[in-house]
Amino acid sequence: MFAIYQLALATPATMDPDAYRELCWGADLDRTEAGYGLALAADDRSGDMVTAVFEDTDYVRLLMDAHGVKVPADKVSVFLTGWPDLNPQAPTVWP
Repeated sequence: MFAIYQLALATPATMDPDAYRELCWGADLDRTEAGYGLALAADDRSGDMVTAVFEDTDYVRLLMDAHGVKVPADKVSVFLTGWPDLNPQAPTVWP
């Protein structure tokens, strides 16, 4: 299980094109028009920061409006170590 701290959309429409390209490259994700949903989270067991990547951006939009929802593991496409920097002014997106 993991505790979600923040949800975000990483799409060409919500990010600077260079930042989106760098995020996808750093996370080894294909660049798609739909983009991805991200859950910045902590692993309940280790406490490590992880990013849960969702291919279903509509699902992440629903999660943004819900509180205290448990996310089934099969909805997560991949878990990545650490959190990306989604600040548009940041010099790099992925740590």
